[in-house]
Amino acid sequence: MKNYFTRVAFTLLMATAVISCEKTEVDQETTTTNKATQKSQANTAQALAPCPTTYALVLSGSSGSPIPAGFASTIFKVDLCTSPTGYSFVSQINIGGVLVRSVTGLCDMPGVPDFAWAVTGINSNFPSKLLRVQISTGAASVVANTTVPLQDIENFGNTGLFVAIKEGTSQLMKVSVPSGACTAFAPVGPTPQYNGLAVVGNNFQAISGITNLICSPTSGDIFEYTTAGGAYIAKYSYKNLTANPTWTMKELGFHFDACCGKRWTVGSSSGIISHNTNITPCVLPNPTFLLNTTTTGQNYWYIYDFMAKI
Repeated sequence: MKNYFTRVAFTLLMATAVISCEKTEVDQETTTTNKATQKSQANTAQALAPCPTTYALVLSGSSGSPIPAGFASTIFKVDLCTSPTGYSFVSQINIGGVLVRSVTGLCDMPGVPDFAWAVTGINSNFPSKLLRVQISTGAASVVANTTVPLQDIENFGNTGLFVAIKEGTSQLMKVSVPSGACTAFAPVGPTPQYNGLAVVGNNFQAISGITNLICSPTSGDIFEYTTAGGAYIAKYSYKNLTANPTWTMKELGFHFDACCGKRWTVGSSSGIISHNTNITPCVLPNPTFLLNTTTTGQNYWYIYDFMAKI
């Protein structure tokens, strides 16, 4: 009889264990399914998140930096998701009806719809200024004097960090907005002059359009900096072929497109928009042509900066 009860107890124990295991497996499967569902929902939400609107600072003349006096300054909308690339006039930057000449940089004013920050260089009729600009109308106002002339200002999201190039140099400056005070963000770069600045992921990248220190003879040296500043931490190459000098010559709008798949995008002051999907030095592909802005029928063609408006 004792053996009988022992066998019964053992059988009940094993049944309980099996049921417990089955329940654990079901719970694990449910947890895995829930996690997969949550990840899928997150990916779907990210995919459905609206793309930023891309604008370009377009001037009325083609030049290197420092930008000469007298160039009218306009804002164009650029659609990198279409083929050919969309390119349409939006507004002309003015202060009280007076055209602002030779604006050198444009970036988002986070959290303020339809407004952007802009900077001017040394040869503008409003030299070395930080401007508040309404994108749709071009109406601007002077907010502050910048302590050095700037070009290609960029904001790092809505963190309050603004970085620009000291005009005509490879010196990156941290810009206090809205005071206009500028302090060195990084040492002088390895090339004589940076032509464009972009936020790429969690870092800044600066491009020197016509130098080929990294992957000779292809041009477009790119240097990466952390948001903490200091010396560059990595170097890359746009790999522009010598057969396409206008793609990266003179001043450049430099932009990273994470929405339409164009990735590293350059708009030169010669009017050419091109892009590259991989900037690993000396590894294909080379840049691909997107648009010759002079063929669009628009009134201005020379691209000096890009900005993404969230």
